[in-house]
Amino acid sequence: MKPKLSPARRRLAAPSTKLLCLLIVMTLGSLAPVAAASTSPEEQQTWITLGADAFATIQQDIDVTLGHQPLTKFDERSDVVLTRVPTSDLADISAKIHTAHRRCGGFMAHSTLRQAQETLSRVDAPNRGAPIVYTLDQQPRVRQLASRIQEAPILATMTSLSTDFNNRYHAHPSGTSASQWIRNQWQGYAFSRPDVVVELVSHPGETSQPSVVLTIPGTTLPNEVIILGAHLDSIAGGTSNPDFLAPGADDDASGIAVLSEVIRVALAEGFSPQRTVSFMGYAAEEVGLVGSQAIAADYRAAGTNVVAVLQFDLAAFNGSTEDFGLLSDFTNSTLTTFVAQLIDTYQPDLLWTSTACGYGCSDHAAWHNQGYPTAMPTEARFGEHNQTIHSTSDTVATLGDSAAHAAKFARLGMAFMVEIGIDAGGEIFANDFEEGSTNGWSSIAP
Repeated sequence: MKPKLSPARRRLAAPSTKLLCLLIVMTLGSLAPVAAASTSPEEQQTWITLGADAFATIQQDIDVTLGHQPLTKFDERSDVVLTRVPTSDLADISAKIHTAHRRCGGFMAHSTLRQAQETLSRVDAPNRGAPIVYTLDQQPRVRQLASRIQEAPILATMTSLSTDFNNRYHAHPSGTSASQWIRNQWQGYAFSRPDVVVELVSHPGETSQPSVVLTIPGTTLPNEVIILGAHLDSIAGGTSNPDFLAPGADDDASGIAVLSEVIRVALAEGFSPQRTVSFMGYAAEEVGLVGSQAIAADYRAAGTNVVAVLQFDLAAFNGSTEDFGLLSDFTNSTLTTFVAQLIDTYQPDLLWTSTACGYGCSDHAAWHNQGYPTAMPTEARFGEHNQTIHSTSDTVATLGDSAAHAAKFARLGMAFMVEIGIDAGGEIFANDFEEGSTNGWSSIAP
């Protein structure tokens, strides 16, 4: 029997009202009133925050205007700008930022001016401390579970998501179908676990594409939540055509495939953590982190105690000498240091480095903005990552038809989940199994 959703989960799935920014005179703190734009009444506009470099790029583009007027910088803090753009231009803005700055996403879209202002006000917030102490004390359990990770299921998920759908664009029917496909896969993995909840989370008024959430409830610390996420949408040129090609094998089918493999192994082995663990496939990341922003804001409003967030976005292209690039911007330094320790402990033959990708480059930024501790390992140093993303060439063939690199991220995700999911001495398995086997994986630290 499916467990009854908590009030917080019911609020998450409930419709929310999107307040469209009407053509009225508003004030932004100490700034002069916002001038009314000469747009048609039916034209929708969206407030966005983005890096100052990205704002300069789109400001110079005469195709991106509001009421045939140049874009206005309404406010700026720490090189993050608040402006307003036609909602219909969001996909083009994403493409222009990617072309100019090789940045995935690169902005955050906001339903209202108030939300945009609140987001901007938090840009200067100091790096928050971790709500719990992250410790390495589950090495036998991590080694056992990580040894079960396989490349073949990861590659199969990447292949299906990048070939069964022409695209996973958030506003097209294929985007919704992709969400349902992921939901069905995760439900299959959870078939024998009635305690595990798998659901589609809708974002009414924001996007027709739902996010996908799988939750393993905690046993003794259920109110402390760990989140592992990736975005499920894809984007490329030709978004006005529902049949345009955007395979998105690396961006970000690889991240979803990493989550799916961690889920598959954990549930098959009877993993039952002390802390609640949620896996999230976010909708509409490519047009302003829409799904992750909605969920993170809902969690903050509900007072949910999220103790750690890990984001997987680009995991299959080995473009640098180092195996992992750990983002240093818009992340939590304590949690990022712990992720580095996980790599050093459980995959000691692999290398990591610090890198940065700019404002709003993936869904970790949505959680960071709400004050939650986040970390994001990515496939390479920024700039050395897969250069075919956001194009028709982002295919498994471009990745050598291999999930070898992505498997490193699945092992890291498993270590993250187990080490934070339980405290020292805690029992985490409904089905125990013999310790000591590595199932042929020699990279595990002894």
